[in-house]
Amino acid sequence: MQLPKLLILGAGGQVGQALQASSPGLYTLITPTRADLDLTASAAIEPFIIATKPALVINCAAYNFVDKAEQERERCRLINATAVARMAAACERLAIPLVHFSTDYVFEGKAAGSALYTEDEPPCPVNHYGQTKLAGERAALAQSRNLVLRVSWVFSEFGANMGSRMLAAACAGQPLRMASDQWGSPTYAGHIAETVWALVPALLRGEPGGLYHLSGLSAVMPAASRWDLAAGLVEAAIAAAMLPADYRVDATTQAQWQALFGVPAASRPDFSAMANDKLAARLGRALPHWQQGLAPCVTGLLAQS
Repeated sequence: MQLPKLLILGAGGQVGQALQASSPGLYTLITPTRADLDLTASAAIEPFIIATKPALVINCAAYNFVDKAEQERERCRLINATAVARMAAACERLAIPLVHFSTDYVFEGKAAGSALYTEDEPPCPVNHYGQTKLAGERAALAQSRNLVLRVSWVFSEFGANMGSRMLAAACAGQPLRMASDQWGSPTYAGHIAETVWALVPALLRGEPGGLYHLSGLSAVMPAASRWDLAAGLVEAAIAAAMLPADYRVDATTQAQWQALFGVPAASRPDFSAMANDKLAARLGRALPHWQQGLAPCVTGLLAQS
């Protein structure tokens, strides 16, 4: 029996790699590289998808250099918005679902200690990256079979990401200073992949998609700061004997950081933590807390060293 083909775009990124690493073996995964399909070449996207004839498309690709996006505005728009619209058009022609990832940066931010963002709250991005991601999710959601999953502060053992960079610096003996006044919802890429694989069968059966927050926090959990994430990773690394027991992460503020390194080109929300309760209700179970991803992330990094 021939397995259904799933097309994963952006398969080389951390979520794409996590999907491949945790594939349930029920599908044939098609994972083109940038050489196979350049998402800035918009006219090539529809023909490629249609020729591939997948049963479902998962788009993990994104331009996510938040500061650089303020200068490379057109490239950012092509990948995060135009390409998604072309994917959605191809999927509509084939009558198949598209799974697309968006971001917490579609929100402008709240005061610290606020309630976590839900899917019902209006987006209002404060940088070009967030604006293009919002345009992309709206293009995907134009068809009811498509699924948009907002993720944030993704960390994993795959590729260069905020978690792996933090631990690399710490293991090199460098001090870590992280902001304790920027709040979000860290999410382990392995948990993202696990959740996507749980959702795919229903999408293939024709159940509708929609907009969901796939984060490491439910509404009753406190938001995490950049310092919380770094400290959690360091604690897991100490437990795995990657770091000395006395290593500590220093807390700083965004103002202190900017005084040392300058004001970033792009504005960022101070508080963009998202609640995953709507998605948990669809799945019929709670999603893993972000702290449950710390140990497997460190274990994966150790295996690569």
